[in-house]
Amino acid sequence: MKGFKGYISSRFNDGIFTHQRVQNLVIREYVRKIGKVFLLSATEYYMDDSYLMLKSVLDEMDSMGGLVFYSTHLLPKNKNYRNDILKKLLENQVEVHFALEEIALQHMGDIGIINDIFMARELSAKLSFDMVKG
Repeated sequence: MKGFKGYISSRFNDGIFTHQRVQNLVIREYVRKIGKVFLLSATEYYMDDSYLMLKSVLDEMDSMGGLVFYSTHLLPKNKNYRNDILKKLLENQVEVHFALEEIALQHMGDIGIINDIFMARELSAKLSFDMVKG
């Protein structure tokens, strides 16, 4: 059985910072809950909009059964780039999971769930800004 690699971040995501240790604990518990083997996590660099570690994980797809993101917040905000990454993983039979939200993508059609989450976040942020703005 191929293991599941984690993907965590060392930077603020949407204004929230979560320690790497906490991110790994959430992923480890999630992977245990779904009955899979947890491999080490790749940690994204601190720089905003950097996905160098994610790109390197994509190069290792043959050696893993799944990729578990700490959260959907770690995906690129650019929809086309985000969709390309998710499609590449699914096309290569790599399971895609998001531990914090407890979401698993199994089919190409599931990518729409992630895009809906991003749309809801954008709408929520806009509504909040409009309410503050007055």
